[in-house]
Amino acid sequence: MRFIALLLIASFSFVHAYEGGCGTMQVLQNIINKRKQPRLASIKFDYERCSYEQYYDSVYTIETPHIQVLYVLNGPHATTKAFAESTAKSMEEAWNYYVNKLKMRAPKGPSVSHHYQHEVKEGLYPIEIIDVDQIRDPDGSYTCNACFALTIPLDDPTTSQIFLDNDFYYGAQNNYNKEEITVNGTTCSYAKGYIPLRNSAHNFSYADEWAKGIRLTVFHEFYHAIQLQYLNVIMDNHLFWFEASATGFEEITNSDIDDYFSYIPSLFRDMGEPLSKINQNNSHKIYGVSTFFLYLFNRVGNDFDRSIWESFSKNPTKPFEYQFETSLKPYHLDADSVFHEYTVRLSLSGPKSKSISKKEWIVDDQPEWPSALFYDQDSIKPELESLAFKFYRTSNNYIEPDFTDFIGKASVITFNNGTASIYTIQNTKTLDSLSSVLITSDSTLWIFSRLGDSETIPLVNKDAAPHAYPVPWRQGPLCFAPLPHDKKFIEIRTRRGDLVSQEKYLSNKYCLSEDKVKSMMAPGVYRFRVGNKGKTTSFMVMY
Repeated sequence: MRFIALLLIASFSFVHAYEGGCGTMQVLQNIINKRKQPRLASIKFDYERCSYEQYYDSVYTIETPHIQVLYVLNGPHATTKAFAESTAKSMEEAWNYYVNKLKMRAPKGPSVSHHYQHEVKEGLYPIEIIDVDQIRDPDGSYTCNACFALTIPLDDPTTSQIFLDNDFYYGAQNNYNKEEITVNGTTCSYAKGYIPLRNSAHNFSYADEWAKGIRLTVFHEFYHAIQLQYLNVIMDNHLFWFEASATGFEEITNSDIDDYFSYIPSLFRDMGEPLSKINQNNSHKIYGVSTFFLYLFNRVGNDFDRSIWESFSKNPTKPFEYQFETSLKPYHLDADSVFHEYTVRLSLSGPKSKSISKKEWIVDDQPEWPSALFYDQDSIKPELESLAFKFYRTSNNYIEPDFTDFIGKASVITFNNGTASIYTIQNTKTLDSLSSVLITSDSTLWIFSRLGDSETIPLVNKDAAPHAYPVPWRQGPLCFAPLPHDKKFIEIRTRRGDLVSQEKYLSNKYCLSEDKVKSMMAPGVYRFRVGNKGKTTSFMVMY
């Protein structure tokens, strides 16, 4: 059972760069349902004539204190000595970072490598440089397309191995141009990948910038090998963090590459769904969750994720929320509050990040991220499951969200002259105290999140003073609220006190159409009050 569970995890480690028809959920279904795809696995080879062994001859190795790199110089898996040396260097750096610096458990490799069937020196961890599209996989269980690398557990569940793509090209299954290799007198044909894997953040090809591709991929995959040392069983609720944390470490250790940028839109596109819910149509979301890892790494500490995996090893059937809360206890932090703070800063993604202080950013390159998406609605009634968030933008600044039955946390962000102010909704009086701030802001955003059981926010905004909105008024309806039930009309007067209009109302809100506003009032400052006595409140009309 443990082997099957770990194999589930491994399926995620080799979909990091999936494109086109091969998706995360398809691979999971192959493993869970024991679906075999021998035809798909063999489409690049002439299996009737040639075995796996006949597609390589001499296997070369490079050894470092902890790593053994295996590679060939011809055939479908051909690479260069420089590529292999760069791999060895990055792998040893990854070992030193994760095992020596962060004190995480060292991965364990097999005595014989999986693909080349080559002896592995005792005490060394192997990485085979191969065409990942053409891994030794007669049943099709590991079939993958457009992948940087694979990390899989082997027959002994305590061991694993990494496979790094030999040139960062993919598409062999679509390439009808065949090449040949002759080994021991037998000539075998094969297809080569011809489509380069690309970095969309900085618009370069990893086939050209292969040293960057190696560094990025090695730190990602080596972390998977380490994660496998902590897991005895896997649940759906865990899988997203397996990839999110490895992708986060990509950025921590290779901050100049920014490959994770391309996955952030997938995180926003699936807004409202739990981060742990892996959608077949949006499986790249889990890599966008690396932004959560980055927030925790920079805000909490560089050892927090080790605590999460240690908690997994002790309580393997507990959900991620439990592991997260456990890891934060030594810091005396509330998990729900930490998650909410992350979502607030995530909402200020891209250009909006410049509206807050740099010290509040998740990472230094947050201004370069894609912008967050917001729901445009005139009324808000948030409902969330655990590990989910939602962002709203309203057509007017004054709005009272309906918090009936809402469980979670909420904040409102106001903007004035390009500067953001963040207010957390803590109790029933918060919106009352913010009413004047909201109506005078240039724009507002609402942020809602939930982690775990959380708590309700019983908001009742009965005591807010009547006010006009939006202020200043430029177009659309001009509204007045909340209006008391024991009055029947409002008065609108000029700045000097001259009566402009007396408007009757029937509910707690009254709005004038844009045409009526322009017909009644020239640009300027006006005052209004409820009834014909008492203090007036100013508002401005501009057009």
